[in-house]
Amino acid sequence: MIKAELPKIFESYQHQLNTYTKLFYKDLNNELYQTHKYFLGWIDEKGKETDVSGKSFRPSLMMLINESLGGDSKNVLPLAMSIELFHNFSLIHDDIEDKDEIRRNRKTVWKIWGEEIGIISGSSMHALASKSLDLIEKKYNNKKIYFRKLINKICLAVIEGQYLDISFESNFNISVDNYTSMIEKKTGALIEASAIIGANIENTTKENLLNFSKIGKLFGHMFQIKDDYLGIWGDHNLGKPVGSDIIKKKKSLPILKLIESSNMIDNKNIKMIFSSEILDDKSKEEILTYMKKYSIQQFCEKKLQNIYKECEKTIENLEIDTIHKNIFKKINYFLMYRDK
Repeated sequence: MIKAELPKIFESYQHQLNTYTKLFYKDLNNELYQTHKYFLGWIDEKGKETDVSGKSFRPSLMMLINESLGGDSKNVLPLAMSIELFHNFSLIHDDIEDKDEIRRNRKTVWKIWGEEIGIISGSSMHALASKSLDLIEKKYNNKKIYFRKLINKICLAVIEGQYLDISFESNFNISVDNYTSMIEKKTGALIEASAIIGANIENTTKENLLNFSKIGKLFGHMFQIKDDYLGIWGDHNLGKPVGSDIIKKKKSLPILKLIESSNMIDNKNIKMIFSSEILDDKSKEEILTYMKKYSIQQFCEKKLQNIYKECEKTIENLEIDTIHKNIFKKINYFLMYRDK
């Protein structure tokens, strides 16, 4: 099998975005912004320079779409930065909500500076995500209102998705359809918005706009479902031990599908296991046995395959050159077959 990895061009986009964003932060001297620079991977907690930035998947997707339609990367950078800052703001707050102490192999913002500073850090990054839209080139002024409205709409969708995710924590009666609605907001909305923005900077056909929007939505679904899959059937050597989401009692797709599919007796036992204050390895193995009984792994694999195939078909329908089509296919392959 071909190794699943993002296209090399994403490294170029990430470099351009990092350079542009660092320039944006150059005159922001308040001590507060040290927390931003830390979270973005530019410095360590003592202020020493580092380079541990994330993959910047969402803005890179936007930049790739813009490029495939003949656009210039300098025109898309303010929007790409806005999306990346917004995404990172949501992660800072997400870490507080979930009490996560580690992200990207480093301590989370709240773990170092406390919850209060963590909240302020995330909120101020959200404000900067909005402010960065002021940097859009004047020739796109006629589209600026549309972009601002779209990003505000997506912002609200992501926050609504976070609320739903939290509300699911103590509820066992969540359907797979409810879960799908939640991930469309929390994870999918920002990826879909990145695709829509990338397709709207330059003029293109209605068919391209619809197909890029669809690809963004499908990528968002695949991204989250694959995460859920790896949270159950991951590889310890690659960072996700088998059954890690079971131990965390995370309401992920495999767990919700198991609860939805099991018979009355098994359902009662499964809910009893998850109602325990702490789950041990024995409990994890019991849940994995139930998952095998109800073919949950096969269900998730089939769901991923269906999205993958639909994406391949949609990519073929894009009115762009073959080189860029192949790059989109490589992203699709990465999302389908990544192992971490």
